[in-house]
Amino acid sequence: MYEQSLYKIDADHIKPQVIKRMNRYKKWEYGYNAEHDVVVISKTGKIGKIYDIQNLKIALPEEPKDIQKRSAKKEEQFWSKLEYPKELSKIKSVFDWEKYPSDFKEKWYEYIDKEFEKREKGFWFYNNGNPTYITGTHYMYLQWSKIDVGAADYRESNKLFFLF
Repeated sequence: MYEQSLYKIDADHIKPQVIKRMNRYKKWEYGYNAEHDVVVISKTGKIGKIYDIQNLKIALPEEPKDIQKRSAKKEEQFWSKLEYPKELSKIKSVFDWEKYPSDFKEKWYEYIDKEFEKREKGFWFYNNGNPTYITGTHYMYLQWSKIDVGAADYRESNKLFFLF
């Protein structure tokens, strides 16, 4: 049987008690941590799983407790673009946005701020029953980009590419 070797989840790279202590005080700083030889991509000061992709250790953000499930059935849990307001679908550029009145813009600032937060911090969703983290750049690619066949599909290989 085929066993992939591109990456593994490295549960032994940093002792669990060290992770727990550092998470409690939110001591993990974004970027490379030379002491533990790990790249921290979490911006909350807490880390979760550590991916080893071709000997590069990447510490994901700690898994949140409130990841929304789109369905209770595992086979119905997968990435799909999140619905966005129809009113905003007419806007194709910043130049279009600038033409709209202030009251229209005020109405959508909160929504836009939440999207930028996802771009900054990444996004969690369930994929076939497994909590799955994607980086903010990957989220923007899946949610907002169009490729030659339309919207991009979620692929595990893309997740690893964006993490790497």
